[in-house]
This record gives sequence, structure tokens and C-alpha cells, in this order.
Amino acid sequence: MQPTYVTFAENPASTSNAVLRIDRGVASGGFLTLDADGSVELTFDVPAADAGGEATLGIVALVAKLGAAVGFAPLDISVNDRCLVHDWRIPGGGDLPQHMDFVIPAGRLRPGANKLRLASAVDAGSMLWIYRITIDAVFDRRRSARAIDRRAAEEPVLRYETDLLPAEDDDADWQPGPAVIAYVDRGEQSLLEHLAWADTSGAEYAVTFTAELDEIYGWCRPAGAQSPYEFRGTLTGRWRADHPVAGVAGRRFRTEEGWGGGWHDSDGITFAVGAESLPPVRASWRDKRGNTGTVAFTGSGEVFLGTYQRVGEGAIGYRGYSPAPTKGE
Repeated sequence: MQPTYVTFAENPASTSNAVLRIDRGVASGGFLTLDADGSVELTFDVPAADAGGEATLGIVALVAKLGAAVGFAPLDISVNDRCLVHDWRIPGGGDLPQHMDFVIPAGRLRPGANKLRLASAVDAGSMLWIYRITIDAVFDRRRSARAIDRRAAEEPVLRYETDLLPAEDDDADWQPGPAVIAYVDRGEQSLLEHLAWADTSGAEYAVTFTAELDEIYGWCRPAGAQSPYEFRGTLTGRWRADHPVAGVAGRRFRTEEGWGGGWHDSDGITFAVGAESLPPVRASWRDKRGNTGTVAFTGSGEVFLGTYQRVGEGAIGYRGYSPAPTKGE
């Protein structure tokens, strides 16, 4: 079964093997909002070889709060007009999207076109937010989620317009901040979740990315400032790694990883990190898989030294040299 999904992280929604029909709902801000009695239907194709087996339905959703109170928007799920789930209360209180898996029993899917319907209850008192829907054959675990990640990684160079707010002045207004480029690429097709850096002006920054990458939020300490500022940004541009923006802002490094008492060649890394095109003097990051790195650059910016840690493994040494030598050198 080919990857089958819809993700509302993009506008319009990104789909694979799925045709959408939305009733009483609006997609914006990285999710689909369903009113009471609203629904979303996916029509998707199933090969004959997969029609007889189980499938896994994955949903990322939350119920919006009613002020400070827990919201109320029970979820109904049907497959080919047969009830799969009725009056499902989504946990979590509405603070964070919940990742939920459901079994589509063997025999529910048929060869060819199939229909999945998710609906908010007629008596729902708050909005149902749906971020992502995936459908996979039972042994193709997370195949569709990986396909979504690969698609997102096709445009990894991110640009944000930002604003600053002095932390110690309750009467201050948000002020325009610098444009920020965020791009760290080790060839692992996993986008950023957290990024921190300091640049040659002396300014410091640390931001966290929303799941949809459309916003950043964190803090900065501008050059010469004694106190930090609140720092927020909105995505204004997104490009492939071979786009001129990435070429101008980025720098490629040949890398080595230190473990077992020695240094070993690795696959290289590209950085395009910072505000107003000022080179970083140090940077640290975490990607969506949980891999983390931290590096410090020499004064020329052509060498760095640091550590890297893949999720579930121990930390290793990490160093890089730029410009990376051409083939044959």
C-alpha cells in the first residue's frame, strides 16, 4: 500500500493517495478546524493484496479549550460507511496535539477506492483541530509519516521575519527584529525543532520551532544589551537546498566524527544560521528525531569543533573544515 496521508501543515493541505472532502471546516494555521457536525473525508486506493489485512489509522488532533476549561468535541470515525469509533474523547486537555493510533480490522478495506470519514459530534461545544491523518498496512509501520517527513525535508531552508519585546518593560510594544535564516543539513532528512546561536556581533538567540515550522518562539540578547528580549518569528520563505538563498547564506563543511580513540570521516554538514547574514560563532540544535549537536567556530569561521549525539546513542566528537576540498584534493 502506497503512503496514504493528509497533513494540514501546508496550505493547501499536502496529500498522498488521498482525495479530500471537507464539510463545515476550514484549514489554516497548520491544522483543519471542524465545527460541530463538521467532517473530513478521505477517498484512498487500496491494492488487492492489502485489502484483506489490517491497517493502522494514525490521527494527530486536539480539542480546543473552552476558555480555561477542557473542550468538548467527541470524534466519530467510519470506514466505508461502517462505524470504527464513536464518541471518542481525545485526551490531553487541549494543550498539545495528541498522536492516536486505531486499528482498521481485517476485512474493512476493499480493493480499489475506500472512504475514511472523521466527524465532530453534532453537540460539540468547541472546535476539533486535526493536524494529520495517515493510513498504513499493518506491517508498514509509520511509512506514511516517514513520507511526510521526506516531503517536508525537500524544502529545508527556512526564513523568518521576527519581532522583539524587552523582557523588563511591561509597557513596551513588539519591535521589528532581524530576518533569520535557519538551515542545518547533515543529510539525515530531519528538520529542526530547536536552534540556538551567537553571532559575530555578540548577539545571542535561542528558538523553538512549531511542529509545522510556520513560527519560531524564544529569546534573544541583542549585541550590547544587558537583558534578554522575547523573540518570535513568522515563516516568510522556504526553499530547496539548491536554491540561491541557501547557496548565498550557507557554508558547507567537510566533517569528522570522534569515537573509539580516533577521528573518522563523515558525510559533511551545511549551515545557514543567523540574523542579518552575520556569521555564527557557535550553534546548537535538535532535530525532529531528537538528534542533537553543538559546535563552536574559529575566528575565521572555517573550522568548528563540537559534539554530536544521535538519539539513543552516546555523544561523539564532531569537527568540520570549510571550504570542503574538491574531489581529488
